[in-house]
Amino acid sequence: MGLGERNTSRVREALLKPAPFGPDVDLDAYTAEPVSVGEVSGESGIPAEARGAGERFGMNVEAASYIQLDETALYRLMERVLGKYGVKIMPTRLALEKTDVGRSLAWRLVDPATDKYTASTYLRGGELGYFIYVPRGVRVPVPIYTCLAITGDRRIQYAHNIVFVDEGAEAHVVTGCAVPHGVREGVHIGVSEFYVSRNARLTFTMMHAWADGMHVRPRTAVRVEEGAEYVSYYIIYSPVASLQTYPRTELSAGGKAYLASIVAGSGRGIYDQGSAAVLAGKGSSAEVVSRVVASDHAEVYARSSIDAYDAETRGHIECLGLLLSGKAMVSSIPVITSRKPGALLSHEAAIGMIAEKEIQYLMSKGFTEDEAKSVLVRGFMSIEVPGIPLAVKREVEKLLDRITRNAVG
Repeated sequence: MGLGERNTSRVREALLKPAPFGPDVDLDAYTAEPVSVGEVSGESGIPAEARGAGERFGMNVEAASYIQLDETALYRLMERVLGKYGVKIMPTRLALEKTDVGRSLAWRLVDPATDKYTASTYLRGGELGYFIYVPRGVRVPVPIYTCLAITGDRRIQYAHNIVFVDEGAEAHVVTGCAVPHGVREGVHIGVSEFYVSRNARLTFTMMHAWADGMHVRPRTAVRVEEGAEYVSYYIIYSPVASLQTYPRTELSAGGKAYLASIVAGSGRGIYDQGSAAVLAGKGSSAEVVSRVVASDHAEVYARSSIDAYDAETRGHIECLGLLLSGKAMVSSIPVITSRKPGALLSHEAAIGMIAEKEIQYLMSKGFTEDEAKSVLVRGFMSIEVPGIPLAVKREVEKLLDRITRNAVG
């Protein structure tokens, strides 16, 4: 993991470097717990705080292969199902100590000096987070669940996640991040590096359920090799003080990416969320789809970009926003850039409110006004994401039902 003294000095300087988007956060105002790692066997080893966090987004934490509470990492040494497929799951800290592949992948896609959040994770985070390796040609039939939670007020949680899906393999990773009821303030910084090898496939579902005093700073980079496919489905429905994330996916020749996000902003939170795709190889393609619902005094910035560096590439952005309050705000910021003749890029964006005539129509069919609004909001947020396992789809559907109830009242 070492960067050398010269580069480490550069990372230390970045501790004062704010991100280009989102409000700045004073990280020194929060405390981090001591780093520790332990193994879990059986349901009795799962702390109550993890169960409480899982309830926030509907995850059964008994199925989780990796659980992180504050700066304590808990993992299952031998997975009954995953182990027989050769899948390796462990804290990143152990992967760096024990595996060559872990050491070779860490901090290759994300520069620790990117901003104060990556720098702080590199220097202070203790390399917690999850490491997942899927061997060549293995198609994992069940989702791989991970859960991260903050259990006390004014704490900061770091995670450095690495996922490597080897050539021709396929995996479905589901991550839930949350606080149990009663926790109001804190900071979560998650640096994630995903490698999707040649002709491999990775689907990644991320569900966030935080609190109105939480600052959330994910930092994600994805490399999709030749003929590989990456599908991302991101959902946040809880109040936050602020969220800022802009994951970047780079695609080699023939690579495909489908990047979907659902943001339900509420309270006085500032949500600055997006997806960036770089079409670096011939025949690569990306689709970026987002649905944004803003209520109360929430501010939502929906960023998206596709940058084409090669010919015969294809990209499309679709961003739709729905205002549920006259005091909320939604800003859609799509960017498409072509650097080579032959690339075909497009985008569409629209922001509106629920049409009164649609409410009246549903009320004429026997719905109450609130029920009519719920039906319309629920339909608006539906995105058909390709390749998501049925079990994950069911969990997402339940979560979207909950989002609808919270948004409409």
